[in-house]
Amino acid sequence: MSRSIVKHVLGPLVLAGALFASPAGARAADSGAGDDWQIAAILDMWAPGISGSTAGGADIDVSFDTLISNLNMTFMGAVEARKGPWSLLGDVIYLNAGGDGAGKVPIAIAPGAAAKVKVNVKTRSWILNLIGGYNIWQSEQGSLDALLGARYLEMKIDFCLDFALGPFAISKGLSPQDTVLDGVMGVKGHYNINPKWYVPFYLDAGTGESELTWQASAGIAYRFNWGDVSLQYRHLAWEFGSAGGLNDLSVSGPLLAAKFVF
Repeated sequence: MSRSIVKHVLGPLVLAGALFASPAGARAADSGAGDDWQIAAILDMWAPGISGSTAGGADIDVSFDTLISNLNMTFMGAVEARKGPWSLLGDVIYLNAGGDGAGKVPIAIAPGAAAKVKVNVKTRSWILNLIGGYNIWQSEQGSLDALLGARYLEMKIDFCLDFALGPFAISKGLSPQDTVLDGVMGVKGHYNINPKWYVPFYLDAGTGESELTWQASAGIAYRFNWGDVSLQYRHLAWEFGSAGGLNDLSVSGPLLAAKFVF
């Protein structure tokens, strides 16, 4: 996707939400809004894969199976606060994964001669979202919030290649990394199928230190007395250009989340 997503996709969505905010819808939102803060804790179980490319042209393609089998530490969660039509969402993702370097692959290069190649790949990343929202439409059919906030990414991917042939050995390392802070705007909301089941959706896009970043998610959710459980597909992407170690990056996969409302 290009930077035109901000104008050609996000703009019409925000405009549509504003048009849907009829006086009846506005009254519905006001009547349901309280004076007290409502706090929700969201625990995520995300199964993403990572893909992209480095500025030097190397491709990055790490499946979730590879990540989970080499996982050192991960944390994913969010806190959402809401008061009346206003809301604030803080979302944190930390991922530390990598092989232990024990694997060696022998490669026959001539009769009676073989080389051994060992590859280590490690990734460490922080993804932080701080998003403010304002409800612009609410009714029995659902709701829509306009969003404005910031996204921070810190990612480092370490490649280490060891090549050995008899007494000769070569080691080559590569560590592309990027740290970027971007402003984003977007929309989020839900559509009610019935009093228990609903369809949540989210879309944002922005720019800043990266050329473009955008995020989208949608799925199905079920309400309980204590909160809700949802199954969604989430996609996060960046386009960095040629200034940093990475050219582009995307993190996407299914997401199971439990939201506890206090």
